[in-house]
Amino acid sequence: MQLEQFTPPEIKYKSILLFGMPGSGKGTQGLILGQLPGMVHVSCGEIFRKLPRGGMLGKEVMAFTSQGNLVPDDLTVRIWSRHLKILELQEFFLPEKHVLILDGLPRNLDQAKALAGTLDVLQIFHLDIEDAEKAKERLKSRALKENRLDDTNDEVIRKRLQTYYDETYTTLSFYPKELVSNIDASQSPLHVLRDIVNRLTEILPGKLTL
Repeated sequence: MQLEQFTPPEIKYKSILLFGMPGSGKGTQGLILGQLPGMVHVSCGEIFRKLPRGGMLGKEVMAFTSQGNLVPDDLTVRIWSRHLKILELQEFFLPEKHVLILDGLPRNLDQAKALAGTLDVLQIFHLDIEDAEKAKERLKSRALKENRLDDTNDEVIRKRLQTYYDETYTTLSFYPKELVSNIDASQSPLHVLRDIVNRLTEILPGKLTL
């Protein structure tokens, strides 16, 4: 599918991408990393949830999500790009100084290709849970905590995990292998964070000063 073209920024956004199955802890790790000096966490899911439902973009998103469908790639990229421009105007995000921690984007190969001229990807962390049963239990636990009752259904969980397997590995193959670090997400959040930070201390000093 050919995505609608948009104008890339003058400066490519230095970015760290978080990949992982639902319930792997991407959001938790992204929030923590976003508190570090020089880093800005942007969650695509959070952007969607904060859209005014009565607004033009909110109505577009609801037209898909209310039917249980994913938001189309071109609309996703358009909303994300608009959000980044707002952050720039508010000076919460300064492309020449900050590193983006991206959670939930790019979600698939088409999005990765569409954003190739926009993102300067420094590192990708793939939060992986090899034990499928453990992954299902993590997803059910999150669903109960966040009142996402549909996500406690075994068939819904199976479909979500299959979508993850189908899309994630194809998307990761778009990037150079040396950029991808596989992290054991079945560990405690603190140990996952340790593994991520250990890698960041290796790559960031040579790339930029935080």
